[in-house]
Amino acid sequence: MTETEDHTADQALHNDLKDVYGQYEELRSGVDELQRSLATMEVHAESPDGVVHATVNSDGELVGLRLDERACREWNVDTLAGLIVETVRRASAVKLRQVEQLVTTHLSPDETA
Repeated sequence: MTETEDHTADQALHNDLKDVYGQYEELRSGVDELQRSLATMEVHAESPDGVVHATVNSDGELVGLRLDERACREWNVDTLAGLIVETVRRASAVKLRQVEQLVTTHLSPDETA
């Protein structure tokens, strides 16, 4: 190889490495954004009648619960407990869909194929 060919090959390799590093930086930035979104995610759901309001975090943990006054006056404890569980499950299901959407939007086109 001549010196010119060596220089051309070195430049091509340098450009390839620069492109790969740029792709890495873009991917890393996307992962950081995804982690921030997941860390702060909270999903709210309410019972069909609006008596129970539940909030779950990205792990599906119950982080908030609000009961309408009607719930304590008009419902027996077993019915109310069942409604709370159902509402928390609904919030967790919505959370799961939102996590899936977040992850899908952060995957590169090559990874979703």
